[in-house]
Amino acid sequence: MDLLSDVATSMRAGTPGSARIEAHGPWGWYLPGDPGVAGFMAVLSGTCRLFPDEGEPLSLGPGDIVFSPHGDGYGLSDGPLEPESTLEEARPGEGGFRRYVYGEPGPHPPTVFVAGGYRLDRERSHPLLTALPEQIHVRDGGPAIARVLKDLDEETVADRPGSDALLPLLLDTLLLYVLRACLDPRPGHGTGGWARALADPGTASALAALHRDPAAPWTVASLAEEARMSRATFARRFSALTGLSPMRYVTWWRMNTARGLLRDTDLSVEEIASRVGYGSPFAFSHAFRRAHGEAPLRYRNVRRLGASEGSTPHTPSTAPYKDEKVDTMTNIDNDRELYAPSWSPIMT
Repeated sequence: MDLLSDVATSMRAGTPGSARIEAHGPWGWYLPGDPGVAGFMAVLSGTCRLFPDEGEPLSLGPGDIVFSPHGDGYGLSDGPLEPESTLEEARPGEGGFRRYVYGEPGPHPPTVFVAGGYRLDRERSHPLLTALPEQIHVRDGGPAIARVLKDLDEETVADRPGSDALLPLLLDTLLLYVLRACLDPRPGHGTGGWARALADPGTASALAALHRDPAAPWTVASLAEEARMSRATFARRFSALTGLSPMRYVTWWRMNTARGLLRDTDLSVEEIASRVGYGSPFAFSHAFRRAHGEAPLRYRNVRRLGASEGSTPHTPSTAPYKDEKVDTMTNIDNDRELYAPSWSPIMT
């Protein structure tokens, strides 16, 4: 997969939940947040004002999308005043689809929007996602997003054959288009380092090669060759743009991939070790234990037990390792693979 597809795949746990809300004025609610959910709201028709927890209100109209990657809540209303009541029905991330109509039809057209969210797998959250701001406003996302919103409008206005299968696909498509907008490097677009990293040809080439084949025997030198740069220049640029040294990112992504394979497949530890670039189950288990504080099979058993019982699984400590602060030039000289924790220095 490419990096953006990997980010979208690794962030989710289960299918998205959503609701179509038709609001006849006057109206106003606070849409509650959830730190375990990446929420979204897309205006299909009408206008409204959004009140973030911090910052100035936003005026929204048809085609506007608000993405909350960290689960922050916000207020919505048809007027200038911040709402006080909470719309409990709009809690995202609970799976399935619902439809609500509020107020009585009047002389003015209603505001119609789709709200929902994705339950997050915080253990596998990519630093690209965690580096995003609390709320992202996508205005005039182009014809591709307009087509998705049109399809969402048609599929949510009434029950149609196949909607249960089609709606999650449309929401996944919308998420990918929103993430693309977040990574647009043009002035006034994008969200910082990762947008610049993917706009930088050399860094983007190295990231694409790594995500395409995480099992390859990557070193700073081989990644620099993919980037068509010297080792020193590549390492400095990669670290400046992503917040991680190249080999720290290699290890982090391999461990991220391994966590998903342990949780979602029945592959043996030996097979998983091979898929993420380790020559033996022992070497992989040693690296996994250093990164997450527990052996791979224990990780698998605890997560599956937690999922089957509906409990919260054990989360390994995210305290920094002794080698958390590593001089980039030392890493260049030795091409050592460093064992990174399950969080990134650029996470907030």
